[in-house]
Order: sequence, then structure tokens, then C-alpha cells
Amino acid sequence: MSLAQVLSTYLNMNLLILIGFVGLSLFSFAMRRVKSNLGAGTELRLHYTVMTIILILTVIHPLLPRNEVFSPAAKVWSAQSIKSFGQDYAALDKGGYLSLPTPMGTSTLQADQVAITWAILGAVLLILGGLFIGRDLRVLFKIKRNSFLVRRLGRVRILVSDAIQVPFSYWLSGQANIVVPSSLVERREDYKMAIAHELQHHRHGDTRWVYVMWGMRLICIVNPAIHFWNRWVSEIQEFACDETLVDQNKVESQAYARCLVEVAQTAIDQKYVPVCATGLTFLIERNLLKRRIEKMLSKSSTRIGRSISVSVGLLLASIMGATAFASKGLVQDRRVNMSQAKAMAVRAQSETGFPVVINDLVLKQLNRYIGTPEGREFMRDSLARMENYKTLVGEQIRKYSLPEEIMAVPLIESGYQNLPESKNSAWPTWKAAGIWQFIRDTARNYGLVVNEKRDDRLNVDLLTDAAMRYLQSNNLRFKDWQLATLAYNMGENAVQKSMDALDTRDAWVLIRNGHEGDKDYLPKLMAAILIMRNPESVE
Repeated sequence: MSLAQVLSTYLNMNLLILIGFVGLSLFSFAMRRVKSNLGAGTELRLHYTVMTIILILTVIHPLLPRNEVFSPAAKVWSAQSIKSFGQDYAALDKGGYLSLPTPMGTSTLQADQVAITWAILGAVLLILGGLFIGRDLRVLFKIKRNSFLVRRLGRVRILVSDAIQVPFSYWLSGQANIVVPSSLVERREDYKMAIAHELQHHRHGDTRWVYVMWGMRLICIVNPAIHFWNRWVSEIQEFACDETLVDQNKVESQAYARCLVEVAQTAIDQKYVPVCATGLTFLIERNLLKRRIEKMLSKSSTRIGRSISVSVGLLLASIMGATAFASKGLVQDRRVNMSQAKAMAVRAQSETGFPVVINDLVLKQLNRYIGTPEGREFMRDSLARMENYKTLVGEQIRKYSLPEEIMAVPLIESGYQNLPESKNSAWPTWKAAGIWQFIRDTARNYGLVVNEKRDDRLNVDLLTDAAMRYLQSNNLRFKDWQLATLAYNMGENAVQKSMDALDTRDAWVLIRNGHEGDKDYLPKLMAAILIMRNPESVE
């Protein structure tokens, strides 16, 4: 995954967590306002469903189609600017530059440095998480080693230990375990209720989900929503176990309430409980204990409540799905890779016979125009100005039966910017001028007047006609449009000498051996043709 994909996926996960938490909070608030009891079991399933949706959308997020529903918050560029492109540019797998919005403006960072920092932070989190889990595993193994097996209920092992004061349950390596204090064994009724409660945690999958929630907290450690949500789900897990035991008449409610109070009093002396465990040992605060007893004795959810829960789940799934799709553009990689360039070439290829070539040189120039902020702006403005000349140039192209791709030449020559005639007297005649950027000698060779008083290169009609004749002449001579456009820039005689020196008619061989006028002229032209045929690429 690229840096942009990693950052987008991470931000997407945090957004989904925030949406899930806020959505469920609003739903819970609304249920309380109408004094409706959804039921802890139904509520717990809803929370687990929403978390499952978040995990699925996070996993498939990199596979979602690239889009820009809104302007990206951060962008990855091929270079810091078009001026420094020659020094900054590197292959797409070797870096780039990340621009981030700040209160002081836009800050640009090297993508490699950001990726390294990101990797270090991720490694630190994994190490810290590993240390916490390792600590818990050591505690669990110590407790297990000092415990003895008293019973098996299917796949669940019931252990008794002298090292704990309150019961808890955990799942590890495919084993479901319940650990109860030895002092509880003598109180048979309380012992049975504790076992029933912890069994319910296993049946609900709480002992597995605790790992999921722990992982989400670790990954999204700076997101307060996941920490509040984790606490909330821990409460509902206890409420759901209480509710199930009472509703199914597995315990007598009064005796169970007394047991909760006694366990809560004992839990005050519990020094440490592993984070990967669940059970009666939690939620010992007075107000939460009161809520547990009140909720346990209240009426459970109805079919209507469950239907509402399903509707809320579907609504949140829709919102989070749309968010995942939209957040694909939170961090956008503005660079173009080879497969994207080839897709652009397929759309750009016409039936005019002008070859649209994709290679490493063209890809680099594509990233000059698409992969830099100034390049995009220049090409957008140039395409907008091209519309003003499109009819005139198009008529001349058809008049001389030239390929439509020739219209891209002024994009790289002048950006379709013509020198106003009012500035003619101040513009040195030896400099190239006009939208086709004719030099003085070439202009005179094609019948244009260029002197201190008059410069026909600023007359778009006359200059365009001359440019058509020049390009047509080059093509008739070389019988190859790539050589013809290369000759347009460096001169036909220079192209011929280069061909003779290298004994080749391949324009790209000439370029790779340093035989060109303006550096990368032909790759720039190919890039301009691709952009002209795919204008959305610079939007």
C-alpha cells in the first residue's frame, strides 16, 4: 500500500469509529427519551454488528475506487514544485512529497520521512501492545499454573484459584476458561451464579470481542471515541449477561442482585485483572452497580425493539459505507503510475495515425504536469485558453489533413498564451513568440514578417497556418510524426544529423542518447496529448 492509501485507510477507520459511536449514542439517547427498553442483549448485538461493519469497511477501503467527492485534505506529489521537478522527482516507489494543510498555510514533507515516522510509530504501538499482552499472558499463565481444574462444560474449562478474589473469564489459544476464587466454592449458590454469568460471556463472544476492541483502541489510540465506546460495550456486556440469566430463569433475581453486591465489595481488593478478561470483576462503581440491578429487573426488549435495532444497524451501515467511499479521497496520491498512464493512452489513442507512446520518460513528464501543484494549475489554465483557439486551430488542422494531436503542441510551447500586440515593440525579435513559439528564422522561412515594427507571429491566424505547413513538411520528410514533432523543436537538419550519427529512425533512441532540442520535448508533448484527451486528470 502507498502512503496515501495507508493514511486514507487510517483516517477512514477513525471516522467510522466516530460515526458508529455517535450514531449509537444518539440512538441510545432517543430510546431513553421515549422510555423504551431495547434490551441489553439486542443492544450488544447491535454494537458488535456496527464494529464488524467498521472492520470490513477498513479492510476493503484500499480496494475501493479512487474518487474525489471533496477536495483532499492531504496530497502526495511527485515533486515539491514544477521548478524543482528536475531535482526532486523520483520514481513512484521511492518517495514523493506530502502536502498538509496547516493554520500557517500548506506544509510539505518528504513522503519517505513521513512513511518512516509512521512505521516507527506503528512499531512502537505494536511493541507496547505486545508488552501489555505479554504481561497479561504471564499473569494468566501464572494464575492458571496455580489453579486446578474442577470441571469441563463442553469446551469451557472451569478453574479454581487462591490467587484471585473475584471470578473472570478469558479466551486464549482456542480455549475458553473461567477462573473462580477458591473462597467462592464454599458458597454453592454464589458459585453457580458466577459460573452461569461467566459462561454467558463466552456464549455472547465477549471474551473474543475484547481482543477486537483492545486492538482498535491500540490502533486508534488518539481517538477518544474508541476509548469511551470500549467502556460502554464493557457495561453492555455485563448488562446482557445479567439480562439473559434472569430472563431465562437461570438465577433468582434477588439472590443474583445480592451476589453482585458482595462480589463488588470483594473486587475492591482485586489488585490486577488482565485486559483480555471479562466478568463480574468489572463495573464495581456504586452507580454502575445500581444500574445493573435496575436494568436486570426491567422488562427486556420486544420484537419492535429488535426491529428498530435492525433499522438503526442498516442506517449506520449505509452512512459508514458512504463515508468509506468518500474518505478514499482524504489523502490523495496525485502521482500517475504506469498502469494509469496506459489507461489514459487507451482513451487518448485516435484513428489519426499519430502514435501515443507510454514509457518511463513520458510517465515522468506526466507527473510533472499532474503530480505537481503548479503543473496541474498550468495545464488547467492552458486547456481553458485552448478553448479560445480550438475552432481556429481545428480548421487549420483539417485544412492540412494533420492529426488532431497537433493541437497539444501549443500546450507545451506557450500554454496557449499569446504575447499581446501592445508589447510587440518591447519583445526582442530573436526570441520565440506566439502560441506556436516560432523563432525568427523559422517564421521568415514560412513567409511571416518579423521586424522591429511588425511581428506576424503574434497573428494567431498567420502563425497557425505557418505551423501547420512546417509540421506537414517535417512529416513528409521523415514519414514519422514523432520525428516530425521532434524536428519542430530542434530543427529538421539537426534531426537528420542525429539519425545519421546513430543510424536509427527511432525518435526515442535519439532522445535517450541526448539528441534533442529542449530537454524532454517529445515526452512533454506525449504527456500533453494524454492530458488533453483526459482533462479530468488535472481537475
